[in-house]
Amino acid sequence: MMKKLVALSWPFLISTVSYTQANHFPKGAYMSFEEISNKNPSKQLELEIIKRTDFDIKMNGGNDYKFESNNGSVSKKTIKKEIWAYSTGDTLYINCLKFSIQTWYAPIISDGKYLIVKAGLSNYAAEQKKQLKTTGNGWNATGGAINGARLATLRFLYAIDKNTQKAITVTSGAMQDILKDRNDLLVQFNAETKKNDEFICLKYLKLLNNDL
Repeated sequence: MMKKLVALSWPFLISTVSYTQANHFPKGAYMSFEEISNKNPSKQLELEIIKRTDFDIKMNGGNDYKFESNNGSVSKKTIKKEIWAYSTGDTLYINCLKFSIQTWYAPIISDGKYLIVKAGLSNYAAEQKKQLKTTGNGWNATGGAINGARLATLRFLYAIDKNTQKAITVTSGAMQDILKDRNDLLVQFNAETKKNDEFICLKYLKLLNNDL
């Protein structure tokens, strides 16, 4: 039996969990980005979703969810590296490794022009430095085990561009480019007093995706 999911830690997501259900993805394993875009999984695999513990994340890094095959018919390598996304029937979990944002899976928050997801640090050192500056605590991507464990728990909002398949760290600056073809939304966004607030950024990302 599928293990019961625990409440998501981000308060806004708790109040808007239906966001992950607004764009239905049929149950199954998506083996390419094209399959995700077409909402057409090519494999029907019975996988169990596991909410990873804080200890596991701090020790091994990666995102909040993983999948396992109860009967061993699907290898760990396939689950960890080959599947692009897996839908439980009501929520799509993307394989963040495919987008260079750590290992394991994270649920999408919104789907449309962009796939919106909250996940760990970027795999790219240059992007990590930019991300860590936004935390305001002076952390760096190197250091001892304690610092590494703390870094493993950081989560950032990403917009995955369906054209380039690249994950863009969502900041007020990035929103200028993301909204450049929707001047109406861009004007409204720039009128906001808290443009760096994730709640505000997500609001406009969902409007852009026609997901509100």
